[in-house]
Amino acid sequence: MNRINQISKNSAVICTVILSLCTLQSAPSFAAGAVEMQVEHILVQTIEEYNQAMQTGDSSGLMKNFSDNVQRRSPVSEQTGKKDVGDYFAWEFKNFQAKYVTKKIIVSGRSAAIVFVWDAVHKASGTPLKIEMVGIFDLASSGRFDNVSFYFDTANTGKFFAETATSVK
Repeated sequence: MNRINQISKNSAVICTVILSLCTLQSAPSFAAGAVEMQVEHILVQTIEEYNQAMQTGDSSGLMKNFSDNVQRRSPVSEQTGKKDVGDYFAWEFKNFQAKYVTKKIIVSGRSAAIVFVWDAVHKASGTPLKIEMVGIFDLASSGRFDNVSFYFDTANTGKFFAETATSVK
């Protein structure tokens, strides 16, 4: 029963985030401003660089898109600072072969939301994972992301991310 409640709770959070973002999008639409175009361009570039870096197994080039004080949050871990976020990506790249498959991007000011599927294989077990996620990216005036938050249902992912609590700060 607790597992069903947790799944329902996680699904409700994801739905609330998506509905909130759709509300932003439903406001009267004007021509996209230069800031929104820049944010979208940098986000699309970051997604492409994540996918390329995952292929090579080297996350170092991806880190140029993040500020020195970047904060990364997800239901399973939280990191602060470029080094800790870099360590997280190194852990992720070591343990998974994955790519972001974008479904939708919504931009408002310096913030962007991406709805995507994290299409991955857990390397140690060979288990395929297709996790629907929402990512919220906030761009600093430096042109780099300073806040990144991911939302997803952890019901089927807990065992694969359990080690992040001990191996990644």
